[in-house]
Amino acid sequence: MAKIVHLVMSDSFAGIEQHVDELLTYSKNNEVLICTESIAKYFNEVINVIPIKDFGRNSIIGKYKLKKKLKRINPDVIHTHGSKTTSIINSIKNNFKHIATVHGIKKNKKVYEKCDLVIGVSNKAIEDIKNKTLVISNWWNPKLKKSTKQNNKYALAVGRLEKVKGFDLLIESWTNIKTKLVIIGSGKEKQNLLYLVKKNNLANKIEILDEVKREELISYYENASVLIVSSRDEGGPRVALEALYLGIPVISTDVGHMPDILPKELLANKDDLASLQELIELYVDSIDLIDQSAIFEFVQNEFSIDERVKAITSAYEGVLSN
Repeated sequence: MAKIVHLVMSDSFAGIEQHVDELLTYSKNNEVLICTESIAKYFNEVINVIPIKDFGRNSIIGKYKLKKKLKRINPDVIHTHGSKTTSIINSIKNNFKHIATVHGIKKNKKVYEKCDLVIGVSNKAIEDIKNKTLVISNWWNPKLKKSTKQNNKYALAVGRLEKVKGFDLLIESWTNIKTKLVIIGSGKEKQNLLYLVKKNNLANKIEILDEVKREELISYYENASVLIVSSRDEGGPRVALEALYLGIPVISTDVGHMPDILPKELLANKDDLASLQELIELYVDSIDLIDQSAIFEFVQNEFSIDERVKAITSAYEGVLSN
């Protein structure tokens, strides 16, 4: 069986790290994870984790130590996640194949041109990368449990409070909406968003909550009438897959894999306030107008982790056979 090494070098356990954690937990391949010491403890205990000290992509000492580690492990494939790890492996490449996954929308795509294969979580993520590419999208969280409870208390939005997520546009779109909006997330845009809520006199209709643990998020899903994705750009988004798997309607901007899942009439133009506002005013207070039952079933079947693990395993076999 081929030996696969995954490389993750971040200082926080977020979307990419959760992706890798679930992939290695559910994979039946011979896989090892090398990651920075600060996040090692957050990965599932069934994963063979090798912690290393964090270092910059131009650190000669850091790369030398990593190269020695890799020589001892002797992997057939190194799977990097993100541009930093991809850049590091490009410069110490040896007798192994190199696969990189692009998890978001990147400006500098040249770093991915030296890999044997580039996997994108959506077509948009790998757009304009001059290399052999493959789309293997995200999956819904395999720990999610479906519930019969559906209380329709509010509309829900979930994500990092950063400009790219478009929560400022979402707040500006809420002026004529009766339904309450709950935004869950943390990040540097929080104060700006709170100011926007106050400025638009929406404090009685919009609540911004700090990021909650994954296991607590299920109760927020259960009480949501609709999930809204307002991103200006996006590799995924995964939260939309989770909501649809749980049977919660979704409306979105035209980002990531959303145009592959939702019909055009449920998509707003990205970074377009007027388009987003029109979509929200049409559907949020009249959510019964949306029947997404066929989409719920499609997401349940096509976006399970089992299907994605098979596709990624097939990608490993493909690069090794060339």
